[in-house]
Amino acid sequence: MSRPASRLMGFTILGLGMTVSPVSGHEFWIDPQDFTVAMEKEISADIRIGQDFKGDAFPYIPSRFAAFQRHDREGASNVDGATGDLPALELSPRAEGLTLITYVSVAERIRFQDWEKFTEYLDYEGLATIPARHDARGLPRDEIRELYTRCAKALVTVGDASGDRDRATGMRLELVAGRTPQALSPGANMSFTLLWEGAPLKDTQVALFRRGEDGDDATRIVTRTDEEGKVSFTLPGNGAYLASAVHMIEAPADRNADWESYWASLTFGVE
Repeated sequence: MSRPASRLMGFTILGLGMTVSPVSGHEFWIDPQDFTVAMEKEISADIRIGQDFKGDAFPYIPSRFAAFQRHDREGASNVDGATGDLPALELSPRAEGLTLITYVSVAERIRFQDWEKFTEYLDYEGLATIPARHDARGLPRDEIRELYTRCAKALVTVGDASGDRDRATGMRLELVAGRTPQALSPGANMSFTLLWEGAPLKDTQVALFRRGEDGDDATRIVTRTDEEGKVSFTLPGNGAYLASAVHMIEAPADRNADWESYWASLTFGVE
């Protein structure tokens, strides 16, 4: 698809992608067309919002992100594009090895007037202590104000990445993979470390999705981080995977909100 045509399509779906809240779109992820590319091929990826590893792509919109970067053996650099580009990312590899793509959204605001809807969403994301903390703070149940920020990462293998590892890139909430995807095969164990402001975050839910085949629903497994912020999953087969986690804090007084949540995701492929 040519860039002019892709920009037009991007603007037609803008209303879909930009207004999806944590309730209707639990997952936010970077979706590479291929998780393994040769040096002479382009890395192409969509930004998606949805649920159960299914969702709509939205275009490159600079006003919607605080940072959009790639990290490789050459260092870190911004992902450039034109407003409306779809897919949101198309770039040429700079070096062999593991390329990390990261995206940090601007904070979005949502209000809940339905306590049950708010608590259902918290339960799904493993945030079971928030309702009691909400009541203990004397906050209303019919006007709940939340800010949420997305912190997404994708791992793309360029040529030989056998000597590379995932690493922290400085996002406030971040999942770091314990193994290079190139070394994985069905049945292998994959560990992750969940970091909050660079330090391990314990007792927090991490979900792992495996994308379904031919439109089937994704499978979802959940567990919680240990004292060192780590979790481990057995990978049942090949294909695309998405790990995700949510951390919620009391919003600072100057944020005009009750709660502030951060949503981390990490996508990778197993061949």
